[in-house]
Amino acid sequence: MLGRILLLLILLPAIEIVFLVWVASKTSVLLVLLMLVGAGLLGAFLARQQGLRTMQRISNEVSAGRMPGDAMIDGVLVSLAAVLLILPGFLSDVVALLLLFPPSRSWLKSVARGRIRARIMTSYNGQVHTFDSAAGGRSSARDEIIDVKVIESPPREIGS
Repeated sequence: MLGRILLLLILLPAIEIVFLVWVASKTSVLLVLLMLVGAGLLGAFLARQQGLRTMQRISNEVSAGRMPGDAMIDGVLVSLAAVLLILPGFLSDVVALLLLFPPSRSWLKSVARGRIRARIMTSYNGQVHTFDSAAGGRSSARDEIIDVKVIESPPREIGS
């Protein structure tokens, strides 16, 4: 995983620079700069708007006593979009704008939800347990009741 992130950090700027130079050679440097600034301004406006909307949804869900899972995924995707907008380049701006528009973000949320759900599965004593938010956050495996009795021992002195 760390290797993929490192590779992405190396390749993404290189691809962005090549693409910027190519677009500038086909149009003009001034037009490329104007498009970068325009995409940045539009993205900053959308990131602020969607970020505030997501924070309000999280607050409403928590106030209603519900787990704000869907709104939390929105928050992560909007935050990722904000980070991508900081990076100069067209490709990162396009991905960021896609993350900021609710219709494209809903598709990405369904993909992310499936990946998260697949990672939450655990195995214990040969049984597979999965977190099921539809069941109120309970485990899908049968709960086992264990009866224990706590016996207190007298306190020990420190240093003895």
